[in-house]
Amino acid sequence: MTEEILALFALYGLPGICVILAAGQFGVPLPTSILLMTAGALIADGDLSAAQVFAWALAGAVLGDQSGYAVARLGGRSLLGRVFRGGASDTGNFARAERFSAKWGGFGVFFSRWLVSPLGPWINLTSGLTRYHWGKFLLWDLAGETVWIIGYLSIGYAFSRSIASIAELLANLGWLIGAAALTVLLGVLVRRAVKRHRGRGAGGTRSG
Repeated sequence: MTEEILALFALYGLPGICVILAAGQFGVPLPTSILLMTAGALIADGDLSAAQVFAWALAGAVLGDQSGYAVARLGGRSLLGRVFRGGASDTGNFARAERFSAKWGGFGVFFSRWLVSPLGPWINLTSGLTRYHWGKFLLWDLAGETVWIIGYLSIGYAFSRSIASIAELLANLGWLIGAAALTVLLGVLVRRAVKRHRGRGAGGTRSG
């Protein structure tokens, strides 16, 4: 997937960044962070203008966020229910985003752009669904996406000679986090099974 996305960027240039980031922030699983780091490396090499990259990237990211907000606000819960009725993981992500939005409000929009970015597309939906004030949503959105874009462009700029290694590191970290989560889950399931087994054994002893 990463190679195809970078190929699109190479083919269409800065408008390609805009389209890819818009799709990614709307919820399509794309390697947007790696794309931004690549753009940062190209800025360091003098191939791209930092101001132009930032402008196109911000426009695309905000467009994707606003599209998610608008879909939820105009379509309502019934539309979202039809979209997510078959996916337990989607339903769980949406529920977590609702709790996060209820707790943090506008700060939740800001933090979900860069600090807890996997929740970003879901926060867009919950913000639209609850009819969170559009002007405030836009301001928090702009602030958060600015932090995210500048952060990853800066990483690519600073480590322009090692961009491939950084991308590989991020991918490996993703696998590591997934493996750790799976290990924890298996441990919990085994512990529960042992407790149930002991409970049934204790019950049988008492009845005897």
